[in-house]
Amino acid sequence: MKRINFLTIILLMAMPLFYQSQIECYNTVSFCDTESREGFTRNMQSLSGAFTPGDTSIVQIIVYKNMEYRVSLCSPSHPDLEGKFQFKIIEDIKKGVWKENTIEVDSIDLDDEPVTDMNGNTLKISKTQRKRVFETKQEVRYDNSEHEMSQEFIFTSNKTRKLKIKVYVPSTETEEMSSGLSGITFACVGLLLEHQPGIVTGFTR
Repeated sequence: MKRINFLTIILLMAMPLFYQSQIECYNTVSFCDTESREGFTRNMQSLSGAFTPGDTSIVQIIVYKNMEYRVSLCSPSHPDLEGKFQFKIIEDIKKGVWKENTIEVDSIDLDDEPVTDMNGNTLKISKTQRKRVFETKQEVRYDNSEHEMSQEFIFTSNKTRKLKIKVYVPSTETEEMSSGLSGITFACVGLLLEHQPGIVTGFTR
């Protein structure tokens, strides 16, 4: 019981520090460079947050058919992080696969009567069952580490879908980084998602 109370006290002490760091990083994304001149509008799924060096975060977004999106990252208060953020865009894909399972069943003759041995025991035979099941696999749609660590990615979705953005926050070159009022070392990071109508190809009436 004492151990539970001790852990509870630690958690209660850490919560104000966590919320303090998040407050200090509130609306960081509003300081990220936008492409409004290119027609993009800030999407409400954009996020801001406080992260310690080496943190990895995964967020889920919804993109819609025939819309063009721009994903970018920034840390205005820590310019030494610029150009170093690694992120991936991942989609969970469900694919049907056939699974085989071998079971033992009673052996029967042409008259549907059990086949027995000399001692009257019913003989068993192996039977293979095939069943179609759906498995979810993660497919990486984009990885900026394969594109010279580009800090933005523009794409158009051909259908409405759910995507995951996995962001890795690198360590900084400076020791101080940021401590804020809470005394915890962290960086304020903005994940900016912008959108605009995509180009629809083909003839229309």
